[in-house]
Amino acid sequence: MYLNLMGIFSLIIAFFIGLVGSSFGTLVGGAGLIITPTLIFLGLPPQFAVATNRFGGTGLAIFGLYEFNRKKLVNRKLGLILGIAALVGSFIGAHLMLQVDEKLLKHIIAVITILVLMIFFIKPQVGVEMRKTPIKSYEYIAGFFIAFLLGIYGGFYGAGLGAFYSYLLILLFGQTFMESAGTRKIMTLLVAVVATFTFIVEGVIDYPIGISLFLGMSLGSYIGAHYSDKIGNVWIKRLFFIIVIIMAIKLLV
Repeated sequence: MYLNLMGIFSLIIAFFIGLVGSSFGTLVGGAGLIITPTLIFLGLPPQFAVATNRFGGTGLAIFGLYEFNRKKLVNRKLGLILGIAALVGSFIGAHLMLQVDEKLLKHIIAVITILVLMIFFIKPQVGVEMRKTPIKSYEYIAGFFIAFLLGIYGGFYGAGLGAFYSYLLILLFGQTFMESAGTRKIMTLLVAVVATFTFIVEGVIDYPIGISLFLGMSLGSYIGAHYSDKIGNVWIKRLFFIIVIIMAIKLLV
């Protein structure tokens, strides 16, 4: 009886942490920063926690993409180009999950995060005003390469992946925060699907918790995307700063 109650309790916690995490995560990224540690707290080994979070994250990407696309905040061409690179990177990253020095990579990403935040402070209108000039060929090439590297990271860990794709879309392609939240769903969906498939083959997903997490993240992502226009780019930018600063600290510690 105790084990059954604990199992039900874990499913409820997984659902609500997915709901809360994805409601802001669909806008600014960083849902994995609270979801993955919570899954470990519920008793999942770290590898299972990462894999199960990837499984649940497909719900965030699917329902967030649907709602942002309905609001015409998705650049499909750009998303698909970068998504192909992310997909290939994710396949590599998922297979490297047990081999790469995760601590070193976290520190490198934390330093990059702090440097990028400085750019946002120097150029306060970045991510708020829409770019008016067309995207150049070299920008597509640079974006493809960066998306590939981020896909590797997303495949084997992925916490804060959405925020990093927002960096790319805002700084290189001039999108607003809401546009980046919509367009990056294409990349994060492909990363999540490829990584999840790999983890299914490896048998490192806890399906009861994963399904509960999927449902919570799906609902939270839809709610966050639905009310995004009421929040606006300025407040999303402020929330983005808070999440990314927390993420940088967590990666460094």
